[in-house]
Amino acid sequence: MSDLPLHAIRILDLSRLLPGPYATLILAELGAEVLKIEEPPQGDPLRYRPIAGPSTHHTLFDLLNRGKKSITLNLKTEEGRAILLALTQRADVLLEGYRPGVMQRLGLAYATLTEVNPGLIYASLSGYGQTGPYRTRAGHDLNYIALGGLLGITGAPDDGPAIPGVPVADLTAALWAALGIMAALCERQRTGHGQYLDISMLDSVTSLLAVPLAAWLGTGRAPQRGQLPLSGQWACYNVYRTADNGYMTLAALEPHFWRAFCLAVGREDWLPRQNDADQAGLSAEIAALFRTQPRAYWEKLFAAHDCACEPVLALDEVFAHPQAQARGLLADGALPLPIGRRALHAHAPALGQHTAEILAELGYSAQDTQRLKEQGVV
Repeated sequence: MSDLPLHAIRILDLSRLLPGPYATLILAELGAEVLKIEEPPQGDPLRYRPIAGPSTHHTLFDLLNRGKKSITLNLKTEEGRAILLALTQRADVLLEGYRPGVMQRLGLAYATLTEVNPGLIYASLSGYGQTGPYRTRAGHDLNYIALGGLLGITGAPDDGPAIPGVPVADLTAALWAALGIMAALCERQRTGHGQYLDISMLDSVTSLLAVPLAAWLGTGRAPQRGQLPLSGQWACYNVYRTADNGYMTLAALEPHFWRAFCLAVGREDWLPRQNDADQAGLSAEIAALFRTQPRAYWEKLFAAHDCACEPVLALDEVFAHPQAQARGLLADGALPLPIGRRALHAHAPALGQHTAEILAELGYSAQDTQRLKEQGVV
């Protein structure tokens, strides 16, 4: 769509699974043409590996890859690498998600590709980054949030670490990759030159630690799980179980919200206790109150009071909620992306759906394409 900000940008996406495809999905929704380069014969493992649960592989793949073009390309062959070099000449961005060293061994390092396209923005998205003793170490999201300090401060103080409901490191790195690419595109407008981006999942996790880092630097003591003001220490900012085993979130940080909450539940005696030294005792009293009524009762009560108290919704409830409905968060069956104008493509590509089209653009005939297919290049 020509009215979208990245409509003239072409991206070569050599990544797979979640982080890289999520980054390029954001860019595709902003109008970029994304060529998803997949290894034959199976392509992105999300096409056949249900990491989101049984029978979910196609759904997750479709959510992450709609609006992209798929070309199969065996980069272990000389002709496959030659095709990528030809594509690089016509591209603005290349994003790869291999372990450090793989692209160099394939002869496709940044220095090599910028010889044919000095304006190329080359982004490497990896677990631990391109430098350091862990650069080639295996890992997944759970490892990155563990080593990055996030997992250790997540959960209740008397329980073990709680695994977040989404892969935080993967998704945060994807956001940083998309932001870094857009910043590099802006800089290229000024200088005419591309640049290399080294984005690490571990680094991305540590970028989220402003609050616990401030607590540590300010006191000299490492914060413990459930003992930070915004993760369980304060009674006015906590999660409480209801009579029907639902949950309500209370986030009455500001004094006027705390006052509104206390008046709403008829506990004026709590007004001076917001900053009590005995936060555990106050939390226990609030917990006892919430357990007297079901979630629906509290929802109805707090709908009439401005005190930052909302229910914990199940996923099916989220998209049925009137606010989500009003914002169109699941419009067209697409992954919700809060980026304003969107391309709103309908489908993810079939494996290799655009191979012949892209090769024709490079001057390959139908006979050439058939030969490459028989040779396992595409």
